[in-house]
Amino acid sequence: MAHDAPWYEAALLVGVTNALNVVADSPLESLEPARPSAEAQAVFAEIRAFYERADVPVAFRRVAADPGYLADLWGAARRVFADNTLTRRHKEALAFAVSVTTRSQFGTAFHLGEMRRLGVGERGVMEVLGVTQMFSSYTKIADTLQLEPDMDAIAGVDPSPAPGGAAPAPRTRPPEAP
Repeated sequence: MAHDAPWYEAALLVGVTNALNVVADSPLESLEPARPSAEAQAVFAEIRAFYERADVPVAFRRVAADPGYLADLWGAARRVFADNTLTRRHKEALAFAVSVTTRSQFGTAFHLGEMRRLGVGERGVMEVLGVTQMFSSYTKIADTLQLEPDMDAIAGVDPSPAPGGAAPAPRTRPPEAP
C-alpha cells in the first residue's frame, strides 16, 4: 500500500481544504470571539509560525470560540499541509485547484498566496490553473452527457482493504425468542 500513499495524502488534503473553505466562506463573522482564550492564542501562535504571517486565517478565527474545535481543525490542517510524501508546494497547488473548482473565495486567495510564498511563480500558477480548468471542463462535459466510466479495462478492481484494515463484518440481529 506504500505506493498508494500519495493518493491517500492527496485525498485527505482535499477533505481538509474543503473543511477550511466551508468554515471560512460561511457568513459567520459573529462567531469570532472578540478576545480569544489563552488556549486559542497558543494555537494562533502555531498557525502564524506555520504560515509565516502576522495574522490568523479566517477559518481558524471563526472556530476560536471553541478551543477544542480550533485545536482539532488546526491539527488536521498542520498534518495535511506538512511535507510528507507530497511536498508542501504540491499540496498548496492541489488546495488551490480544489478551491478554484469549489469557488471558494477564501481558499482561492489563501492558497494562491501560499503558493507564491513557497516560490511558485506566475507560470506555475498558470499551469495549475490550466490543468484545473481542463479537468473541470472534461468532468462537466462527461456529467452533462451522462457518460459512464470506460476505465474498467485499464485497471482492475483492487481487492486490498482500505487503510486501517478490512471493514468490520455487518452485525446480524439475534434470533427472536418464540
